[in-house]
Amino acid sequence: MYRLIIEENKCIVEVSENLSVAELKRLHSKINKGIEIKKVDTITLDQSKMLWAIFRDLGDLIGYTKEELREILENTYCTEKKIEYFSLSPNKKNCASKDIATDFITWVIEWSLNQGYNLIIYEGKGTNKQIRGAREIVPSIKRYVVACLRNKVCAVCGKREADLHHEPPLGIPYELDDGLQTGFIPLCREHHSARHNTSWEDFKNKWHIENIWLNPTMVLELKKVYPGHFKNFKKENYLGGNSEK
Repeated sequence: MYRLIIEENKCIVEVSENLSVAELKRLHSKINKGIEIKKVDTITLDQSKMLWAIFRDLGDLIGYTKEELREILENTYCTEKKIEYFSLSPNKKNCASKDIATDFITWVIEWSLNQGYNLIIYEGKGTNKQIRGAREIVPSIKRYVVACLRNKVCAVCGKREADLHHEPPLGIPYELDDGLQTGFIPLCREHHSARHNTSWEDFKNKWHIENIWLNPTMVLELKKVYPGHFKNFKKENYLGGNSEK
C-alpha cells in the first residue's frame, strides 16, 4: 500500500490511488508525528533470489514448480525447527531474518543431498549465464561437507559413491584407525587423485573446501556408511555401552 522513495533532498511516500481521503489524512497525521528509523535483520534480496533459483532448478529436476517446492520445503523446515511460517520477500512483515534465511539455504542443500539430487543452479542469462554447484552457493561449507560425508557424495563435484579421504594423511595402518586421528573429506576418484597430486592448501583453496574432524558419535554413524573404515573404533571406549566394531 505504501512505498518509500528516497531522493537526494527528500523522501517520497507513494500510496495507492485507491486510498480514501480519510486514509490519506490518517497517514499524513502519522508522518507529522515523526518517523522512527529502525534497523531490522531481514532476509537479503540476494538470499531471496538464491532460494527462488534453487526452487526453480531443483523443482525442474524432480517435477515441481518453484512455488510448489518452496511450500513443501518451507513447511518441512518450519515443522522441524518449530518456527512460524515466513515470507521470502524482504518487503513483507513476516519475512525471514537473515540468519533464518542462511540456515534455510543450507538446510535445503542438505535436503537435496539426502534425497540423492546433485543440485545445479543456473544464474544469469545469455553470455552471462553461469552454472554453479551446491558447494559454490552453500553458506556453511563445513555443514555441506558433513552432509556429503553422510551421503558418500564428492564434496567437490557432487558425484555419488565417493571415497573417504583422510586429510591430513593417516600415517598409520588402517587397522589402527579409529576415525579420530585425522580429518576427512569425501572425494570421487578424479578429485581424490587430484588431491594426491597437489598440496592440501592448494587443493582446498582451489575448490573452497574444508576437511571435517569427527567426534565419536559421528564416527559411529559413519561406520555404517563406510564399513571398511574406522576398524579400531570401539564404542565402549568413547560412548559407553557394548562394543561395536
